[in-house]
Amino acid sequence: MWKTFSKSYLFLAFLLVGYGLPLQASAFIKSPDSLFVDRLHQILAIKKEKKRTKQLEELFIKNMNNGSILTFYSFNEIIKGNLAPLWIKYCGQIVDKLVNTQGLEVAKDWLIGLKDQGIANREVEQMLVSLIQANPEQGNPVELIIHWYALNQQWEKVWMQRKALDIRFKSGGKEVNDFGVASFQRQQWPLVNQVFDYLIKTYPRSPQLLNWKQLVLASREQSIQNKMVIEKAEFSSLIQSYRELRKDRGNNPGTAETYLSEARIFLYQLNQLDSAEQVYQKGIELSEFNVNLQAQMKLELGDVYLYAGRKYDALLQYAQVEKLVKDSPIAYEAKLKTGKLYYYTGDFELAKANFDVLKQSTQKEIANDALHLSWVIEDNTGIDTLETALKSFATIQWLYEQKKVQEADKALDELFKNQKGQSLEDDILYQMAQRSLEKKQVEQAKILFKDIYDRFDQDIYGDDALFHFLQLTDFRDKDLALQFITKYPSSIYLQDIRKHIAVPE
Repeated sequence: MWKTFSKSYLFLAFLLVGYGLPLQASAFIKSPDSLFVDRLHQILAIKKEKKRTKQLEELFIKNMNNGSILTFYSFNEIIKGNLAPLWIKYCGQIVDKLVNTQGLEVAKDWLIGLKDQGIANREVEQMLVSLIQANPEQGNPVELIIHWYALNQQWEKVWMQRKALDIRFKSGGKEVNDFGVASFQRQQWPLVNQVFDYLIKTYPRSPQLLNWKQLVLASREQSIQNKMVIEKAEFSSLIQSYRELRKDRGNNPGTAETYLSEARIFLYQLNQLDSAEQVYQKGIELSEFNVNLQAQMKLELGDVYLYAGRKYDALLQYAQVEKLVKDSPIAYEAKLKTGKLYYYTGDFELAKANFDVLKQSTQKEIANDALHLSWVIEDNTGIDTLETALKSFATIQWLYEQKKVQEADKALDELFKNQKGQSLEDDILYQMAQRSLEKKQVEQAKILFKDIYDRFDQDIYGDDALFHFLQLTDFRDKDLALQFITKYPSSIYLQDIRKHIAVPE
């Protein structure tokens, strides 16, 4: 008869034994949930309501301790019989007993068992709400419903209960803070704003106040950047908020990271290079005891110089980063940027030397970029006409880096007309496909990526083009996806392809 038990039922059964709720010895012989359901059907067939109600109560009481009312099978039959209130009542008694005899953590584990069984969220929620209503002065029932909401990823409901619990018990905000940090890690920006705004207003004398303000600002920045349409005034307000935070907290290593955030707004959002340079320089001064932060700011200051056309200033910054954090991901990124800058300005020999070093990098994306650019140089140098075309193409790519997109688009179209049938054609097509994506011209991007794959599948952009085409078509073409796996077994996209079409390694 052991085969009649489900794994989930056994889990709940042993869980109940471990919590001091003994199972009847005969349960393992006759399958308690089956016996329970058989008896349930018999009772439901009784016509006299008073007798039926009495026997249902007796049935639930008798089976409270053997786990039979907790299996998915039993639960479904109970719901079919319109007996949800009975299930809620007696499950509530089980939970109450667990909390009082075994503790809160044991009761939380018990809820995990219900979740694993697939018991409906609504009835469990109603059961936990009834416990809260029956014990309004106790925190444990609220902690249980918070745990249940978290299991079901109902984060707004978690927040409502966590806030209510904090208000009721004046707990100092620790649990709310922990929830806010977790929400930040999940990138739930509107929720993060609510949580830390509450903490700032509720605990204005907390030693964590300035940290909370900094997290709110970081969250606000992410919220703004995720908008489809962004008003510059929003960024200006954010910059002012960073400055007010530093005024409250002072200019010190603890506030150095706010300079990074502010400088990025000037650089990437407002394109105010002079302001960005000033803010990065100040942040670099304050971050001398945090080499990774300092290296990141130096790296991005190099980008400021890159966008401004100050080649040698940019190269100097990238070299300083490599020296400051040797053999780190930031150092590899700096070397890649150095190679790209040489490439953009036509110093192909120096560019290739940097790319060849990075081809063995442990950072797959960096190694992939370096490999591609190294091949582009190799394929298009050595012959004057090819090298002239490559210099034109590299100059166009530098224009894109400097955000001079209209000038670059016009030059790219002209170069494409002149390079049809030449070795640079696939590189130009790939650049055009990427620009189509940036301009939200999805259909045009699909056409271009498919054309690159159809005509240049064995060249350097074959796997990139096919992957982006499949991605834009939601991986609907399984035959093409299987072709990808066969043709490009070393591609950095291989795991994504396998995941989307469920092909084992």
